[in-house]
Amino acid sequence: MSVDSRRIEKVFSVMQGIAEAGDGLVRVGAIADVLREENAPVPAWQLRADCSALSDAGRITLDTGSGAWLVVPEQRVEGVA
Repeated sequence: MSVDSRRIEKVFSVMQGIAEAGDGLVRVGAIADVLREENAPVPAWQLRADCSALSDAGRITLDTGSGAWLVVPEQRVEGVA
């Protein structure tokens, strides 16, 4: 698995945790906060690109009303590639 793939999977994992702990809406800033707390900071532009990649793969969708991301329900199972 490439470095980019590992980072994207980590971002997705963090998104799942945020979604499950809250109202289901995930903002890029919240992802950045969690990664920073885990001593694995990622620049906001990279997180935005990772979210675009996850969206292109059908794993997350954008909630246009709030501007936040939603994890696609079928993707909440661990290990879905």
